[in-house]
Amino acid sequence: MKADRLMTLLVVLTALCGLLAMSTGRFIIGGIILMLSFGMYWNRGGGSINERSIYENEIKTDLTIQEIFDRIKDMNTPLGKAWIAEHKGYPGESIVFGPSMFKDVIVISKKDAKLNIKHITLLDNIIRDAADEYRFENLISTDDANVTYENYSKFAGLKLASVVMIRHLREMLEKMGSGDAVEVPESLDLYNLYYHNSGMGWFRDEEGNDVLRVENTYHPFSAAVYDAYGEEMASVKPRKLDTRGEPVKSEGFDLYANGEPYAEILPLKEKRKEGFVVKTGDEEFRLTLFPACRRANIACNYTITKGDELKAVIGGSARLVFADGIPSQNDELVSFDDDYLVLYAMLEIFVISVHGRFLK
Repeated sequence: MKADRLMTLLVVLTALCGLLAMSTGRFIIGGIILMLSFGMYWNRGGGSINERSIYENEIKTDLTIQEIFDRIKDMNTPLGKAWIAEHKGYPGESIVFGPSMFKDVIVISKKDAKLNIKHITLLDNIIRDAADEYRFENLISTDDANVTYENYSKFAGLKLASVVMIRHLREMLEKMGSGDAVEVPESLDLYNLYYHNSGMGWFRDEEGNDVLRVENTYHPFSAAVYDAYGEEMASVKPRKLDTRGEPVKSEGFDLYANGEPYAEILPLKEKRKEGFVVKTGDEEFRLTLFPACRRANIACNYTITKGDELKAVIGGSARLVFADGIPSQNDELVSFDDDYLVLYAMLEIFVISVHGRFLK
């Protein structure tokens, strides 16, 4: 919240400086400063805090912390069940999920009529009783950890799951606060983790087991998924290449399953959204870009949805250097429904291929 307010203030002050320069006749300098302020505003994002931040949401409600806790205390999440503590900067008690082994915590606090839902990793901000100190044992220090593909994927997967959980908690609490009938689920956003390291050629599960073999290149464009025996299960081919041999995204792509046409992949044409629509004969999936999850160093992030249901989240990293000293790209897939796992793997490879020149 503080960072958001600071960015807003910087945008306003920069715009004022530009207008002041123009008012004194320095039109070129003033114009440049105004363009800079517009760029800062665009990077900041418009709308409410909920639209700008993936790490922090807020709602107005009359619900108390205790009322909320009584309703959600038995709900299981990737960060465990809720418990009560205090959070520095907020009066009274807060609801806490976590910490995870990588120090992920989601805190629900209230000040006046605003309910704040926030992801944090600074555990000193959680004021807890001695009886809850066991929750903070056996945490992994990222500074000392052996950064393998598998460990990094677990770290990044929890960050992705946490930002999804913030949005879903907000939506649930908004309905509660408005008096709608809300059935609290037994679990929220529990997931299976998969990852793909560009140096290995396999789509793997959380334990590092090979699940599917994958291949992709940007130039020439290719993207395919194979079973463990080398038989092609799915592939994507661009409908048109430009004079440099690169895919023309506006023309779309064809997705094949077992060598037969299965779906078309078209650019998503919605205001303020970027991504693709995957249309099969009777189903439609959406691959939608969302803001960078910088706390996990992943910036090419997409949600996979079917209708209103979130099926999976893809997180794409730039080239990183792991414990073996070899720079490589490592992508995560947080799956909430494994029924479409081959499709998720295919879309993850497709995204890497489309953005290959940016992720080198």
